[in-house]
Amino acid sequence: MTFANILNIVKEDVTETELDVAVMLARSEKGHLSLLLVEAAEPPPVGVNLEFVSAPWQAENQENRSRLLDRVQDLEATLTRKGISNDVECAYTEIVRIDNVVGEQAQLSDVAVIGNDILADPVIRDAVLDGLLFHAHVPVIVNPTAADKWEENTVLIAWTDAPAASAAVKASVPLLKRARSVRAVMVDSSGSEREVTAKLQSYLSHHGIDIVVDFVGRNGLTVAEALDAHADQMQSDLLVMGAYGHSRLRERIFGGVTRSMLERRKRPIFISA
Repeated sequence: MTFANILNIVKEDVTETELDVAVMLARSEKGHLSLLLVEAAEPPPVGVNLEFVSAPWQAENQENRSRLLDRVQDLEATLTRKGISNDVECAYTEIVRIDNVVGEQAQLSDVAVIGNDILADPVIRDAVLDGLLFHAHVPVIVNPTAADKWEENTVLIAWTDAPAASAAVKASVPLLKRARSVRAVMVDSSGSEREVTAKLQSYLSHHGIDIVVDFVGRNGLTVAEALDAHADQMQSDLLVMGAYGHSRLRERIFGGVTRSMLERRKRPIFISA
């Protein structure tokens, strides 16, 4: 069981390091790598009658599209030289449409990957995550450049009784099966929540995956800080977690564990909604 179709979302200035990590994952999974180059286009200027679009804007828009198409060719040549199955496309559209475009592109992907070039731009990052998690319902690997390898590593599952956590576990099975060790952690868990850990252990055992479950308190920390501290203690290489445990609107206004972990990014995170 592998991720046969991997979608990597990048920006025009994606680095060679980001590409090498994507290639490493594709080789590990023996999969096909699709690269989607995403850039936000400036909205067209309009006159008072909503009919006027300036000639300079049209010229700049065409110039940007031509430059991105040239970059697509460069990236195709680079990936082909690296000897992996690949395809490269670009999406040059207004920021309000990026989630839809990304969602359409990701529909038949097994997993998506976003690196530091996307993560460094919060507006594009959130639009891309919306498209992947809520339009295409595809799991996402965040910050893959922090990974040394994708097998024989140590994985920590941030476990709760929320459906998103279950979705993340099920989607991450290909990675869990090749891990050296797998642990799960519950932060500030109640007695009723602890009962669901037995179901988690049973589910993973049928996939041949043995896990240890840890129960930790926050001790004055936020949930995100407690997760990070425990992951540090366990020397975890990858964190698996459900995304947006609260409503998306509440997460965007008040933050939340998902947003905090995305901004901390001490290790790769595998998320699903």
